[in-house]
Amino acid sequence: MHLFLAILMLSCAQFGSQIFLPALPQIAEQFSLSDTDTQQIIMLYAIGFGLSQLLYGPWSDTAGRRKIFLLGQLLFIIGSLCCAMATSATMLAIGRILQGLGAGAPLIVSRTILGDVLIGDKLKQAFASMAIAASVITVITPTLGGWLTTNTSWQLLFLLVSLYLAVTWLIGFKLLPAQTSREKTKSVTKILKEYSVLVTDPRFLCPASFKWLPNLLFMCTVTFFPFEFQKQFALSAEQYGFYISLTMGGLVLGTVLVKIAQKHWHYHSILALFWPLLLLSSLGFYFLPFTLVNALLSYSLFLICGGAFYTCCLQLIIEPFRQQAGTVNALSGAVDMFGCALLAMLINKYWLVDSQSLGLLFLLVTGLLAISWWLMYAEKKQGLKQHIDTVFNAKQCA
Repeated sequence: MHLFLAILMLSCAQFGSQIFLPALPQIAEQFSLSDTDTQQIIMLYAIGFGLSQLLYGPWSDTAGRRKIFLLGQLLFIIGSLCCAMATSATMLAIGRILQGLGAGAPLIVSRTILGDVLIGDKLKQAFASMAIAASVITVITPTLGGWLTTNTSWQLLFLLVSLYLAVTWLIGFKLLPAQTSREKTKSVTKILKEYSVLVTDPRFLCPASFKWLPNLLFMCTVTFFPFEFQKQFALSAEQYGFYISLTMGGLVLGTVLVKIAQKHWHYHSILALFWPLLLLSSLGFYFLPFTLVNALLSYSLFLICGGAFYTCCLQLIIEPFRQQAGTVNALSGAVDMFGCALLAMLINKYWLVDSQSLGLLFLLVTGLLAISWWLMYAEKKQGLKQHIDTVFNAKQCA
């Protein structure tokens, strides 16, 4: 039951962020917005999403998961209805912010309820299953969003999301256990202290970078591609949704491969196995001509890698900090959405002008992740050495 609830709640945030992406050109046309202005309105969701997690994470550790989910989900529904009834760009922007502020709750709860009840291999398998489900949802949403945009309107997308969120709220109300507070409510000072410790801890920063940096690339591409594909290849929203859904299959493949590989290799080794795919994707964007086939192939390779990284990071980020699951997921999610969204807005405005500039961004991220992996490897090697020395000294003393 807990895995079902986790997947259901995770899907809320995904539908809220991805189903309308094929509709970006239509939204821009209706409100007479530039491509950049439309992208910025869309990014407001990610900004609210990221900031809200800083509150929901520590709060859920003390007040319980159920209460946080019900309150946040209600705000999510209100924001979605506001977007559906938007008659101006300002009203749409307000709705997107409200959506983001609410969406942090189901995401935090989806990532923490599994750690509350599962440990060891069962937790690893549950996280892997959740990652696969998330990938499948990501495959479905562009096609659904593109079809609805072409045959109805983008407003209907937000109405359908509102209905889905309402149904999920009712399910959560019925099935989520009414937990009592596990500890006294944390003070702001204590929460900030926990965050400050985490942002200087390489055990958190290094694995989290394999989540943050691929997500930055994803945000840049999903807001860059709809306009570029429309201009370069004259694709309708439905056609764009179909083609992007094909590439999203890479996410499913990446998560499935990790679920198989984790039986034989540690997550650090799996990260190294998939890193060359990101390099190939970067080289494809940078050197190959920007044709439909080349763009989809390069993007597919990136998504395979992204699916693998995401699955590994779900476990690696939590592993050393099980007692702070909510706080750790909150900080990870806040940087993932708020920090990456702000940076993606700047990149889309001042950097991305063609496929070659996109390829250069991919190459930069590829290099940063190589450095991050090396730091993780060095720390793991040092930890193993200290463990061996401790055991050896204990035997000598005995």
